[in-house]
Amino acid sequence: MDSTGPRFRRPAPLFNSVAEAIPGEPDPASSTDLAHDSAQALLDGVYRTADPEVVDRVVGLVAQEGLGDLAALWSASPATTLPGALWRLYVLHTWVQRNGDDVVRRYRAGSRTVPGLRYLSGIAEPPDVEQVRRTMDDILRGAFTGDLALALNRAGAVATVAAHGTAHLADREDVDEAEQERLMVQAERLLSTGEALVAAGHQAEAGTLE
Repeated sequence: MDSTGPRFRRPAPLFNSVAEAIPGEPDPASSTDLAHDSAQALLDGVYRTADPEVVDRVVGLVAQEGLGDLAALWSASPATTLPGALWRLYVLHTWVQRNGDDVVRRYRAGSRTVPGLRYLSGIAEPPDVEQVRRTMDDILRGAFTGDLALALNRAGAVATVAAHGTAHLADREDVDEAEQERLMVQAERLLSTGEALVAAGHQAEAGTLE
């Protein structure tokens, strides 16, 4: 692959290994208001409190409750809406927390391809598992307590670097055809997630993420 980094086809939904365990999505027509209202209420409620226990509970929401409830509320929302952006942020955070070794392997493989995004992500070189997990905790915490736009852009950078790394791993000579196809599908999904988070970050900067 050239030094400009890979581009991928438009992907299927994010992270099948997680998504397959999620209950069926509700009717979007009946859930749109609830999705927006619940996302805004969660964001506002945490932002207005100085209680670190509240913040910690929100950061650990998926670990405590699982992705199912959030999926039912937010997964059908478009990427460039507040519930859609928070859904992707939580899924990315969950992937990093559950698969730290794999994330680090992919991130290291992609970090030299897109160095500007590596700096934006805030993950120091060389990354290790605990550092990557802490960084994603900080990004998620920052979405609720600091600069939402910056948090979304940083998360988008993490996903995009990992996407490039996944594509590089797929391109290795010791990877068989089936594994190459699997990795490329994952690279496509990660890239789409990264692009969606960055687009949502731009809307947050403009004050139009709702």
